[in-house]
Parts: sequence; C-alpha cells; structure tokens
Amino acid sequence: MKNYSNHQLLLLCAVILLPALLPAQRGLPIFSYVSKPSTLEEDMTKLSGVRYEHAKAIYDDLVRARGDQRYPAPPFMMSMSMSHGAYLGPGSNSIVLEQEAYDICMSLGEEEGTAAVAGLLGHELIHYYEKHQWRSSFVSEYQNKLQVGRSLESQVDLDKLNNETQADYLGGFLAYSAGYRVFHQRPALLDSIYRVYKIPEIDSSGRYPSLADRKKLAEISEEKLAQMVQLFEIANLMAAIGEYPNARAIYRHILTDYQSPQLFSNLGAVAVLEALETFPRSERIYRLPIELDLSFGAGSKDGFTEAERKEANKLLKEAIMYFNNALAMNNDYAPAYLNKACAYYLMEEWPQARFYAEVEAQSRTEAYPKTAEDANVLLALIALKNGEGKEAAIGMLSPLAEKSAIARYNLSKIKDENLPEGRNNEPWSSDIDGIDPIDLTGYGSIADNDPVLRLRLYGKLRIEAWELNNSTVIRVDPPKSGNGVYIHLTKKGSEEETDDGFRAGSPRADLIAKYGEPPVSRALPGGEVLVYGEVIFFLDKGGKLERWANYAFK
Repeated sequence: MKNYSNHQLLLLCAVILLPALLPAQRGLPIFSYVSKPSTLEEDMTKLSGVRYEHAKAIYDDLVRARGDQRYPAPPFMMSMSMSHGAYLGPGSNSIVLEQEAYDICMSLGEEEGTAAVAGLLGHELIHYYEKHQWRSSFVSEYQNKLQVGRSLESQVDLDKLNNETQADYLGGFLAYSAGYRVFHQRPALLDSIYRVYKIPEIDSSGRYPSLADRKKLAEISEEKLAQMVQLFEIANLMAAIGEYPNARAIYRHILTDYQSPQLFSNLGAVAVLEALETFPRSERIYRLPIELDLSFGAGSKDGFTEAERKEANKLLKEAIMYFNNALAMNNDYAPAYLNKACAYYLMEEWPQARFYAEVEAQSRTEAYPKTAEDANVLLALIALKNGEGKEAAIGMLSPLAEKSAIARYNLSKIKDENLPEGRNNEPWSSDIDGIDPIDLTGYGSIADNDPVLRLRLYGKLRIEAWELNNSTVIRVDPPKSGNGVYIHLTKKGSEEETDDGFRAGSPRADLIAKYGEPPVSRALPGGEVLVYGEVIFFLDKGGKLERWANYAFK
C-alpha cells in the first residue's frame, strides 16, 4: 500500500469532503431544463399516479443503464409546478420532472413521447453524474472572494453552455443505452415547452440561453449524439466480425466522453476475444459465454508456443483490468463477473474462474437473468477441462439445452454429434436499398455520396457512414493494412428482405435450418449475433431476426 504524508492525507480528505462542505443552493434548482421566475415554495411533488409511475420506470431504467454505483442516484419526484420543466434539485437531493413537461412530451405519441421523457431525465442525470452542480457551486461561491473572480464569473457562463450541450448529447446516449429510441425532436420540444410555459424567448437577466440558443445547442447535441450512437454500433459490428483492434480503438474513444460498466466490460470482452484468436484449434472447440467464437479468423494452428501463451495472457490480464473498472462503477454488474470468469478460464486459473462464475455472477442475476444461464454453461466447461469429465459437463448442460443456443452447441460438441456448421450453405449477400453487395466496396468512391459521419480516430483509423432510407453503409479503414471493412446494415423496423425471404421477425430456428450453426455467434444482453461469411443476423431477446447486414473486406 502506498504511504502518504500527513500533508497528502489532509489534502486528500479536503478533496473528498469539499462538495459536502460547500453551501447548498437553497430554494433554487441547480440545473433546470428551462427557466421561468417562480419559487419552490409553490411546488407540490407527487410520488404516485399513472404519470409518475411511467416516468419513474423510465428513470429507473436510466439509472440502471448508467450503472454507476459510486454515487447514490438522487430520488425521483414529479412536480405540479410550472417553472423549470425538469431540474436537478437544491443540494443535488432529487431530480424532478414537472407534470406539465411530461404531458408535453407524451403529446408527441406513446413511443416518441417516452423517448422525449427519457431524454429529459437523462439530461438531468448527466448533470448529476458529471458533477456539473459541484463545479457551478464552487465557482459561484468563490468568484467574489478570489482575485480571479472575474475570470471565474466568465467561467460560469461558459460552463453553462458546455454543461447543457454535454447533458443533451450524453443524456440522449444514456437513454439510447437504456433501450429507448433516439429522440430527434428536441428543438420542437423546446418550442412547445416555451409556448406552454409562457417563457420569454430571451431571458432578460442574461443568465440563461435564449430559446434560439437552446435550439442551436440542441442541434449541436443531436449531431454529437448521432455520432456517438453510430460509433457504438460500429464498435459492436467490428467485434462481431473479428476486427478486434478496430473495436477496441472505438470503445476507447467513446470512453473519453462517456464511462459506463457496459463499455468497460465490452472493451474487456474484445480483449478476451482477441486473445482467444491466438489459441490453437484444440483449445477452441467449445463456445464461451463471452461468445465471439472460436474458429473464425486467425489461430488455425494446432500448437501454442510459450511466447504465444505469454502474449495471450497479457491481453487477458488487460481484459481483467477493464472488467475491474466496470465493477468499480457497479459492483452488481453481473456480465462483468462472467466475462472475468471467462478470462480466468482461458488462463486456466480454475479456482478464480469458478468463483467469479458460480459466486459473483450467479448471485447478481436479478437484472440479468440470462447471465445465470451463461454462467452455468461456463461452469460446465470448467468441469470438463478441470478433471470432472464429460458426464459431469453433460449433466450440467442438458437442462439448459432447450432454451440456450450456446448450451445446445457445446452439448453437441461434447457428445461428438454432427452439427450443420453452415459452411457449405451460407447465406449469400442480398440487395439492401437497391445496392448490390458486389458494389458495396466501391460505395464511398461515388462523389454524390456524402457521408453523415467522417471521423479519423487517433489520426489513423478512418470511419465513415452513409445514411440511406432503410439502411446504413459503414466503412472502416484500419491504420496499417489499408484494407477497408464495409458493412451495410438495415435499420430497426426496416422491411428489407434477404434473397431467401428472411426479414425482421424471422425466428432463429428457421435461419439455422437453412444455413446451419454459424461459425461465429455472440451473446448480447438483449439477444444474439449470428455471423456467417458475408452476412450478419441480429436477433432480439426472443430469438427473432431484428436486423441484418452484408459485409465485405477490401
């Protein structure tokens, strides 16, 4: 343990305790979505009713999606007043949504209104989690007491703009990660709130952005949110097709803006999968619950040198570090425990693998019921490899086989049953939005096709995306090889159909009956990804096709 001097300890205590010692802003919200003169004494909060229950369920989803247990989430309240729309309460002791603001959101329709409510509440939660209230309180308290007071005063106004923009786009991403659709009508929502609340378009005090400025900020936030959502999806796609260095680079880029247990766990999972690619064929017969498999890409050799084992363990230890970061944010995030157990399994550290699967993962599955099932799959593989034998593993997998695809797969492999692997009957790429898959790798060369996303990460990795009516074309150029990866992905709700007649809603069983088990399968918290040679199928939690994509390398 590091030794600290008395001076260092006093300084550390001051940093930890300073937010609690600063005077709370009593009687006024710290961050309000809009500003109308009123007093909180007029406010009446509600903790019941249909509106409250709906908004509270959304709020709880957002808190779970953020997953950051380092700070206790503020209680949620609904207010009968009409002054701020939504706000972070005095002393950060609550997040409040006004009933009138809720009604304005829901006037947009059930789905769009729910997304709008999620965006409003996500906005206020980001203010809290990013500690915007602490910085503003500190500056307000000391701007008149220090010689740099004028600089601090100007910093308050700059902070407001930065904080509002960050809260808009990160709040939208938080809502997206909680499973809500991205809300695209924020400027129109602001118009409605200002009209119904009878708020002047320009604040005479000059302390709050004008309506025009708020709408402009909303447009900027929309662009940043769209970029973040696309990058997150591209990182997942890169992981699915085995482009692990690209996936890791994109996840790391997102983490510079937004941290969550899920992102750290995904980054760790990719490191495990990248390590798995170096394992010999004999070590990759079975599918791990971390799930990106196994006989795809490199690693077709039968041997495993000491140097290769050392390099693989280096990656696995890096992955464990990311899982620990996830668990530092949320000690109850069961998937990170399971992924950590998979890393120890590959390192052949059986006691640790068993502990994290059997004790840690399985004791925290209320919010992640599939994790307990996947942990049992891993425990069966541990039993198989750690001396308990085939019969023990078969006995553990058999009860799971009816509803778990990965359990069925591993059970058939242990029993030496022949599975239709799908290698001789893989799906052919099909036209999407009228684009022939043969033309996919040349799509970006057409001058008229301006991308909606063009980004170069770390000065090297080039990422571009083009939005079409029912789909998105994605190109990722890695920094070294110069070979591009092209993916043409259908949008959620698209009616695009494959040449074999599969479309959104087609069951997994029909896909497997046609093409066999895919060479690559990856479990998702809400479903599964099936990866064949040219086509990717995304299944929902009910095992039905949700989206599909063509992909190619150039």
